Amino acid sequence: CLFCLFSHRVLARALFTLAAAMTMAMPTGLKGKLASLEDFISMQNEELAAQRQEIESLRGDKSNIEQHYQGQLQEMKKTMVADVQRMQEEVKKHFQQQKAENSRLQQQITTLKGEKTALQQQILGLQRRIQEIEEHIGCD
Repeated sequence: CLFCLFSHRVLARALFTLAAAMTMAMPTGLKGKLASLEDFISMQNEELAAQRQEIESLRGDKSNIEQHYQGQLQEMKKTMVADVQRMQEEVKKHFQQQKAENSRLQQQITTLKGEKTALQQQILGLQRRIQEIEEHIGCD
């Protein structure tokens, strides 16, 4: 993780700085020790300033990355909303077409049923006529 990497780097630098300060020839006089401590504090302040700069840089990078992905997310949302609307329109159109087709087929079914009934009546009429003719022929 970014924080862990950052923490390890900070710790390593601090240990290096401390080791460097300890390996210097430690003066025995009060002024020497004071000067040595001032140098150590100065190095620590420089290190702190460098770390602050790195933190600001990382914050800027984080902000840029967030903005980038936020932009991508917004673009994906727009695309998806447009796709969903397009698909809804297509479904609505197909539904209307299917409804019209169903109505047309239902009308054809109704017409065919009427024609079937008429044909059945004609068949019955013809069967009666045939029966009448057979009876008439049979009488002669």
